[in-house]
Amino acid sequence: MISLTQIFAHFKDLGLGQKITHGFYLLGPLFMLIERSPADAWLSLCGLIFLGHCIISRNWFWLKTLWVRFTFLFWLICIVSAVLSELPLYSLGEAIAWFRFPLFAFACCFYFCRSIEIFYAMAISIFIGLLLMTGILIAEIFLVGPQSGRLSWPYGDLTPGNYLAKASLPIFCVLVAIAVANKGKLSLIAAIISLISISVSVFAGERINFISRALGGMLAGLSWKPKLLPYCILICIELAAVFGVFLFNDTLANRFGNEFVSQLPINSESPYMRVWKGGIIAFQESPIIGIGPDVYRKSCPSLTEGIDNIDCHTHPHNFYIQLAGETGIIGLVAGCLMICSIIVACFSYRRVDRNNIFTAVAYVVPLAVFFPLKSTGDFFGQWNNLFMWSAVAFALASGNLLQERKA
Repeated sequence: MISLTQIFAHFKDLGLGQKITHGFYLLGPLFMLIERSPADAWLSLCGLIFLGHCIISRNWFWLKTLWVRFTFLFWLICIVSAVLSELPLYSLGEAIAWFRFPLFAFACCFYFCRSIEIFYAMAISIFIGLLLMTGILIAEIFLVGPQSGRLSWPYGDLTPGNYLAKASLPIFCVLVAIAVANKGKLSLIAAIISLISISVSVFAGERINFISRALGGMLAGLSWKPKLLPYCILICIELAAVFGVFLFNDTLANRFGNEFVSQLPINSESPYMRVWKGGIIAFQESPIIGIGPDVYRKSCPSLTEGIDNIDCHTHPHNFYIQLAGETGIIGLVAGCLMICSIIVACFSYRRVDRNNIFTAVAYVVPLAVFFPLKSTGDFFGQWNNLFMWSAVAFALASGNLLQERKA
């Protein structure tokens, strides 16, 4: 591990340009606490800084990485699908704009976090972001209260649940792993923070986000030096806390109980099945190359006209159904190759070094955010991707810690 003294010493040794660019990079989790526009500007500028560095240094070694190549393959198919769609200019713009998210992951892995000290500094920044968002939600619970079973103040949308479940997921996994490793006071502090954080996630009202975060934490707890008794105790306490929330809040209990079960895609009348059907019809319309990235939101009403039991939303609420509908079977296969290669890359870090907590739990992050059997946000959308790719980028960047092991 790296101490704060080492981080500050490393930062002091950087040139002025790198102090500015790397300092800007480390502010990301705080930008995401503000609003989507500054967060998007941060992510996009980090990608452009990386490209500028590659052009100036003429160093393109990262293009040889397997998950990078599969990402470019998927992006190329998205562009072809967009050009062949009924709305080529709109879809092409969306396909091109989407690339800023994996580009940020490239920047994180192959430029900013090539320095181990910067990696640990970003871990601290994400941890601070987790604490601040948890604090914001606790304040809302006491000052405003849940609105329609959800916490969204001061954002007015679903930002809190998404932030906790995605942007802060890498550090939440680390906290749970520390909590069950029986490391004395450190484990106790990690357990308290993770317990408060997961309890607040319930109040956020984002059911799938809560479930994926909770299951991700449980898997992370088994991934780095777990002790069975502390693990079982922590799980029991967290379950008791969650059910305690349900006991005193009927709205949340119903939202996570009867209402949630009634919406599961187990029959043609269920809300999620009604939404997923639209994506399936889009796939049937153009099974090879799809109807074009992000075209579903504009084409769904016309595609499903006269068909019963279908609800048209801006997206089908499942990554893989959306990819099938908007990029066809070719794009779905390429997208799965990209996702699987990212998960395999992160899991390979664990195989090399299980002693470092970040490399041990890294695979949990892409596995949780890309898990196929759940409802999701828009694969090509802005806010969802900001949170998702920031977490995936950090997980991928943990591979740089293998340099520390070699040293």
